[in-house]
Amino acid sequence: MKGKKIFKVILDVLVWIIIILAASVTLITLTSREKGVSQIFGYVPLNIQTGSMEPTIKTDDLIITKQYDGKSELKEGDVISFRATEQDTYIIKTHRIKSVLTVNGMTSYITQGDANTGEDDQQVAPGDIISVWNGTRIPKLGAVLTFLKTKVGFFVCIILPLAAFFIYQLYKFIMLLLDYKKVKWFVNINWLLNCSLFYWLYFLDVIVMLR
Repeated sequence: MKGKKIFKVILDVLVWIIIILAASVTLITLTSREKGVSQIFGYVPLNIQTGSMEPTIKTDDLIITKQYDGKSELKEGDVISFRATEQDTYIIKTHRIKSVLTVNGMTSYITQGDANTGEDDQQVAPGDIISVWNGTRIPKLGAVLTFLKTKVGFFVCIILPLAAFFIYQLYKFIMLLLDYKKVKWFVNINWLLNCSLFYWLYFLDVIVMLR
């Protein structure tokens, strides 16, 4: 009996981890802006894919940045994420402001990666700035979220576990029905609420995966 209780607690913890993870990935995906930039309540999570900011920010780190409002004053030393182009390809860079230029009332920024020996070729206009880093960095989580946002990763790590848990809950409910004398209404209501949550989250996740 004690072993069953421990197993149930472990299962519940794993399920809620999957729920939180699924909800997070779904929210990030659904709030994606143009070119894959997501914005959640004014914050922009970004996966760092190069080592240009090492050792401050490492490859595959997830950083939390504050969406730039276009009005706040930026200064030398601030780390910003901005739109740039390389070989006619749109990219997002996260580099440090090395200097601020003001010409005829127009402001632009010279940026450079901490690990780079030279400044970036292009000056950054305020309109190209996406967000400002607030110092929050989660090591290697960026790689995990990047994998989860792929169809294979999302299906294997999110869709399948949710489907398996839904089937498990359905099995439990059928077993309770077979022994209906022990079934109480609050058990049924609790099960229906849980299944409703999983059903809609599962449905939403499938839509996200097919996008």
